[in-house]
Amino acid sequence: MGFDNIEKWSATYHCLKKWVKFWHDDIFYRDVVVLHPENIPKKGHLIFTPNHQNALMDALALLFTVNRRMVFMARSDIFKKKIIASILYFLRILPIYRIRDGYDSLKKNKRSFQKTVDVLTSEECALVILPEGSHAGIRRLRPLKKGFARIAFQAEEATNYSVNMQIVPVGIDYSDYEDFRSVLTVHFGKPIAVSKYYDQYKESPAVAINAIKEELSERIKELIIHIETDEYYDTFDSLRIIYLDRFAERINTEVTNKNKLFLQRAIVNQLDKCLKTTPELIKDIDRKVRSYTRKIKQIGLDLDNEITKPSFFRLLLTFIGLLVTFPVYVYGFVNNLIPIILSLWSKRWIKDPQFKSSFLYVVSMLSFPLLNILQAIILSFFINHWYWALVYLVSLPLSGFFVMYYHDTTGKFLKKLRVCYLFRKKKTFMENMEKDYRDIMKQADEIIRPEAEEL
Repeated sequence: MGFDNIEKWSATYHCLKKWVKFWHDDIFYRDVVVLHPENIPKKGHLIFTPNHQNALMDALALLFTVNRRMVFMARSDIFKKKIIASILYFLRILPIYRIRDGYDSLKKNKRSFQKTVDVLTSEECALVILPEGSHAGIRRLRPLKKGFARIAFQAEEATNYSVNMQIVPVGIDYSDYEDFRSVLTVHFGKPIAVSKYYDQYKESPAVAINAIKEELSERIKELIIHIETDEYYDTFDSLRIIYLDRFAERINTEVTNKNKLFLQRAIVNQLDKCLKTTPELIKDIDRKVRSYTRKIKQIGLDLDNEITKPSFFRLLLTFIGLLVTFPVYVYGFVNNLIPIILSLWSKRWIKDPQFKSSFLYVVSMLSFPLLNILQAIILSFFINHWYWALVYLVSLPLSGFFVMYYHDTTGKFLKKLRVCYLFRKKKTFMENMEKDYRDIMKQADEIIRPEAEEL
């Protein structure tokens, strides 16, 4: 599969996708939450336009949650080498050329554009364009570029306005941008019919392009956690975590992976309203939250850690469980040592934080299965019975998965143990932390008033 038949079905691509999807949905992420998939039209010509926070992972989020063949648009500079370009075409990625790539390179857009027409006129295929143009690990929608609108209108022009294209806004959210076993949320909004801008486009293309761009921007903001303010960004981002459980309690619900996005978005929206009406309240809580988060970091805890003395009995049970299963952890760690090291190395080697999870995903997906199979083959040369090699092979991914669970559980246990230690050695400090937390909750109760239409 190459440039000329990029939108066609491919058996090789289909088989590869099955494996990549399994690693993405069942191994790399703890949970993949899909919200309002009913907003995706079952038929028609579609352009999906997600926000762009996390490099390759944003594209994969669409690829594995939409039941269509997907063709992606990416900046042209990554297509410079022929072998790389061939791989990208196989992965159904088309180049888009910009003025910064050189004025002459814009002529090459004609070929790419013609191919997008082929994609968009096929009801079995859809186009994915990341309208922000670049990625950034912030919970905010940045200004959109005009490329998606130009492609949509030009494709309609090329088909004499007969395609009836729809643009589907998509919001993507990550519980953590970098960590293994985080939660991915993909939120689909109601599609925008390009046809309602036809007359405006025929009269003034620039006006129509800006109008549809503004509508899409507002639609995507409704699907994500959008923190508009720069001055209080860190405070709003901290409060969506600190105040989450209290907010859920106030509306008589429990926090789940499916409703967490809605709850946190409602918290941020209420803070934003308060900033516009009574900014002095935000200024006051900002001072308290900054002080609290600074102290949290100083004692090596996270914002979602409880600043209350944990139950000794629960800690004891967790410790016994960790102690009993420690041999399994050692077996899994030793036998998966090389892929674990490679995965950790991939995160440290990459400087751009938003590429860390992409490299971790690719390296882990390749290294764990390949090295597990290689180890089993090597073992088979030293034993008489092949079935023991098979048993060993099966044990490797299972024990490797247990290593991740054990590591996560140990991390939480040690932080709770640290809270116990601090309450014993720094009682006054921790009591002041508890008071700071209660003060923040009390003030947040006054600022954040749950409204049904936001949930």
